Amino acid sequence: MNLRGKTVLITGASKGMGNSIAKKLAEDGANLILVARNEENLKDLVKSLGGGNHKYYACDLGDIKQVLDLSENISKDFEKIDVLINGAGIGVYKPIEEVTFDEWEKSFSIGLDAPYFLTQRLLPLLNKPEKSLVINIGSGMGVIPAPGRSVYCSLKFALRGMTLSLVEEFKRTKIQFVLLTLGSVLTGFGPKTIEEKKNEGKAYFTPEWVAERISEIIKENGKTVEYTFYPSDYKEEWQAVK
Repeated sequence: MNLRGKTVLITGASKGMGNSIAKKLAEDGANLILVARNEENLKDLVKSLGGGNHKYYACDLGDIKQVLDLSENISKDFEKIDVLINGAGIGVYKPIEEVTFDEWEKSFSIGLDAPYFLTQRLLPLLNKPEKSLVINIGSGMGVIPAPGRSVYCSLKFALRGMTLSLVEEFKRTKIQFVLLTLGSVLTGFGPKTIEEKKNEGKAYFTPEWVAERISEIIKENGKTVEYTFYPSDYKEEWQAVK
């Protein structure tokens, strides 16, 4: 898919990976629909993108009413969406004894409910004569369980199951679902700061590296159902961008 002139919706766009993805796809010529909770961050992002036909919506994806209102507003403002990237999420890394119900509920509201119902409500905009892509950003913790991360692993296992089920459900349509299973990325996501992550000697992808991969996935029309990237498998690339 040539991204020039295509309409791409990105959730979690205001910082971290979402911010880098937005900048890369704008560079590729896409028109962006940017969604995040912080309106000021979204304004700053649009300003940093320079020219282009970009629009933002401030929305708390942990509030299902706001998600449904968002879907309605986007459906009024746009006739089609070529690519939907569900990237918003939060990381709760705690032993089960310390997890609150609010933390569990918020994690699933943002990381599972929002992508599911946003996709559902935007199907008329995705279902068009040309191929469209829905990219759900998963995690290696949706494949490999880890201690002290039962909330996050549960969420990402569920997102993986949801995405692969939708792959089967829409396999004879123009809408293609893709799961991006990622290892560790150097952002402020989770309990550690970026500086702490840099100093621990562990391999991390940069968000810019991930943005490049997503751009490639879109350009090749998501030829694979699940893309899996772990830093240990890309040592030369990781060392180059560390």
